[in-house]
Parts: sequence; structure tokens; C-alpha cells
Amino acid sequence: MYKFLAIVMIGLFLSGCKSDQNSTHSASSDDPEISSITNDILKNPTNAQLYFERGKIYYNKASYDLAILDIRKAMTIDSLNPEFYHLLSDSYLDYYNSKEAVNTMLKVLTLYPERVPSLLKMAELKYILEDYDSSILTVNEVVRIDPSNAEAFFMLGLNFRAIGDKERAISSFQTAVEMNSTLTDAWIILGEMYEEKKDPRALKYFESAIFSNPKSMQALHSKAFYLQNHGNIPGALEIYRTINLSDKTYMDAYLNAGLLYLELDSIDRAFEQFDIMTGMAPTNYMGFYMRGIVNEKKGKKEDALRDYESASHLNKDDKKVQDAIASIKSKK
Repeated sequence: MYKFLAIVMIGLFLSGCKSDQNSTHSASSDDPEISSITNDILKNPTNAQLYFERGKIYYNKASYDLAILDIRKAMTIDSLNPEFYHLLSDSYLDYYNSKEAVNTMLKVLTLYPERVPSLLKMAELKYILEDYDSSILTVNEVVRIDPSNAEAFFMLGLNFRAIGDKERAISSFQTAVEMNSTLTDAWIILGEMYEEKKDPRALKYFESAIFSNPKSMQALHSKAFYLQNHGNIPGALEIYRTINLSDKTYMDAYLNAGLLYLELDSIDRAFEQFDIMTGMAPTNYMGFYMRGIVNEKKGKKEDALRDYESASHLNKDDKKVQDAIASIKSKK
């Protein structure tokens, strides 16, 4: 739903673009998608939408400097398209230049001071930058313009939760789902907040999240995690199986299922889950670490040591990995 659900909080006011390359970026790219649109640009160099579309491709490929160049080029041709400003702000933010991200949104709001999507975008940006008061003020402006805007109440809930005002956060999220029952993230957060209060109604919120979007792996995972934390291991395992059948790349389901099989002393089933993890996500150190634990339980100390060392290579900062290596070496 929102960019901040995936983004790591970044530092403020860092440096800007790295390079000043020609706006056509040369058609020699090895990427056929980029080469194709570059050729279109060469044929029609005054088409702002083409630069914007290539900027989106660069953005999605994390080439933020090139995305910025393309979007800025598009804006020299068409300075009134608010979507250009939104993507430029996202590109600056991911390029560690939050000052320009904010300035870009200020510019579009100067053009369209009551445009609700742009106000929500600014509120989101302020939330990401932990300027919660400003974010709330911006959302309140959205509510003034559009009192039935569910996303505005969702954003209010996020801000209130961030500042520790849990009751107003819950009230805001509940208002959001009353206005739009398809807001899966709001249902999930309500479930989490009720679970924090040890209120059994949490389960109903997780079930509502699944009902709002049966294909949401996050919603399914939230219910499974609740069940495993409340002693319903078979129910949790069944949901994790469902997740893995639907999305083989959802690593947390393998990890949690493996942990549950360990609790059940089903060593071979646990090994299977962690082994799949190491194959599907070879840069995820937890798969190797957990497979090492299973190998150690099976008495395969050399295999366990190799797994622990692989985990250490991927993450040297996790103390339990280093302790596992030291422990197994001390037993040799």
C-alpha cells in the first residue's frame, strides 16, 4: 500500500545526484527493456511520458541516479504532471537525498495545494522521515478536503502508533477499515495491536485481513504467527504449507515452519524446511544457521560447522552464529 512498508528509514539531508549523463542514456544498454524505450526516445525526444516510463524502469531496478535524470528531463517538457513529481520524490528518497525528496513534494503541492494523492504522498514522506507532527497536520488537511478518505485514517493510525498514542491509533485504523474493508495492512496492524493487549479479538482481525485479500502472504503469515504463539502448532503449520504452495519465495514461512518442527522434535521435517531456505535464498544467513542446528542435532558436526561458517560469511554480526562456531570447534 505505502512505500514505507518496505523501506528502511534513511538519513536526512544527504548528497544529491552523482552524475550528469546525456538524457538519452545511449541505446547500448544490455537491458532489452531499457534499450527498447531508449530507441523510442531517440525517435521522439520531446515525449515526456517516454522519459517518465524509462525513469520508472530505472527506479524499479534501483538505478536511482538515472531515474532522477530521466524524470527531471520529463519535467522540463511537462512540468504540470503530478505523477512525475511523485516518482522524482521517491527516487531522491531512495538515493539518500531526503531534502530534495521533500522539496519536490513541496513543488507539486504549490501547483496543486488540495490534490489529495499528493497530500497523502507528502504525509507518507514525513512519516518515513519520522516528522510525525507534520505528517499528522498534512493528513488532517486531507480529512478536511475528503472526510471519507480511508487511506488518510490509515496514515493517521500509523502516526499515532509511532508516537505511542495506541488508543487513537486503533480508532484511526478501525475508521479506515470501516470506510474501506480491503485495507489489508490496517487489519493486520489492528490484529497486532490487539495481540499486544492480549485481547483474543486479535485473531478476528487477522482473519479479516485474509478475507480482505486471500492472496496476501503477509495476512496469512500474521494469522499463522498468532496461532503458533498461542499453542496451535498444527493450525500454524497448515497455513505455512498454504503459503509455500502459493509463494515458494516467502522465506519466513519456511523458517517458522522449521522452528515449529524442531519444537515437535520432527528433525527431518525441520531440516527439509531450512534446506529449502538455503537453496531458495542463498544470501539469507538464517537458513544456513538453522540448518546447522539441525545437522548438529543429527550428529553431523562437520556439516553443521560448514553451515555455521556459511551463516557467518553472510552475517558476521550475529553473536549466536559465532557462539555456535566456537562451541562446535571446542568439541572437536
